[in-house]
Amino acid sequence: MTSDFAQEVATLLLPHLPPGPDRPALAAELGRFCALLRAANEHLNLTRITDARGMALLHVVDALTALPLLKEAHHVADLGSGGGVPGIPLALARKDLRVTLLESRGRKAAALQAIVAELGLARRVGVVSARGEAWLAEHRADTVVARAVGRTPEVLELLSPVRRGFRRLVLMKGPTVDAELDGLTTRRLAALGYGQPRRVEATLPGGERRVLLSFTPR
Repeated sequence: MTSDFAQEVATLLLPHLPPGPDRPALAAELGRFCALLRAANEHLNLTRITDARGMALLHVVDALTALPLLKEAHHVADLGSGGGVPGIPLALARKDLRVTLLESRGRKAAALQAIVAELGLARRVGVVSARGEAWLAEHRADTVVARAVGRTPEVLELLSPVRRGFRRLVLMKGPTVDAELDGLTTRRLAALGYGQPRRVEATLPGGERRVLLSFTPR
């Protein structure tokens, strides 16, 4: 049944992946990831989305909207990784990318470790059971990606003291992002150590709007 689910996800993904000769293989790998995540979710709450279409579009395609902002990235830290999204799909899509999945809850981190091993990604994808700000106080990554980990002002404030640990912060947000940005003036951003963000918008299959905010620490 796991292989059937993986194939179903791969079929749904195929039209939405970047063109190229490796697209069918990438779809298969991403489908396998979703099947492993779904199986692990039966024992541990890693995701509320468990149907093939939802996992394909709302997890994987959503995760890959960050790719245009990662063209110069070599090491990405996935803050509060949860079910491994966006970190694992990004690692599968970018074979040259090193990814650190930061997940403070030990059982979830252990589940991610098992998924990474099953996918053969252990050489490029590390799993750390730690809070992101604690890890960044002692380590570096050129880009930090955060999806569904809190409101924009809260994340910026949380990471402000450790912003020397990264060169770019990419926040993956939904259509309510404008309300979150109310009050984040240029002066307030400067006080936290950031410039105005670069903003990239994307629309998922089905019409859901995504907004990615790329902040450069000062």
